[in-house]
Amino acid sequence: MSRLHLSSLCLLAFITAACERPSEYEVMLARETARPDTIQTLFFNYELGMSRQAFYDSSWALNRQGLVTHGPNNMNVQYDLTDQMPYEATMLYYPDFKDDQVVQMRISISYDAWAPWNRHLWSDSLIIDVRDLMEAWYGEGFLTRQVSLPLIGPTNEFVKIDANRQITIQRNSDSEVLVNITDLRSLPPEDNE
Repeated sequence: MSRLHLSSLCLLAFITAACERPSEYEVMLARETARPDTIQTLFFNYELGMSRQAFYDSSWALNRQGLVTHGPNNMNVQYDLTDQMPYEATMLYYPDFKDDQVVQMRISISYDAWAPWNRHLWSDSLIIDVRDLMEAWYGEGFLTRQVSLPLIGPTNEFVKIDANRQITIQRNSDSEVLVNITDLRSLPPEDNE
């Protein structure tokens, strides 16, 4: 066998082996979802699996304390991130319910002073600050994954899984970053990626 054929076969074997190796995300998903414990905690006093009424009661209690208010058009809860981010930011959140229980918390974060001319406040910088905030709240260990998003194209997202709780952080527009905290037990197995 010639050296060229042998080199080609070795290269083909290497490529095939690399393609079959699980990604860091797949390794983390398998390791964490195999844990026997479940993680319910979110932020404030919210939890995955809490009832719709408990979510409303908790939000109303936070509102009476002056911590949160209603968001635009009363479509979500608004929390001002005044001391937790490098610049003043607003966090809007609202859960998805399944069988009257919280299965996902959808969060949108943007800097209050965002404008096209304030380049340092765009989402490509904001996403790093949001990841740092989520690490302060939920601990380190976010993986970086390359994804392609509509209207944005190729970009990085950050993901972390602790048992059944998956946290995903990604850009949504020039001014906004989305965080989804999902109970993986609520998804069909093929949707866990």
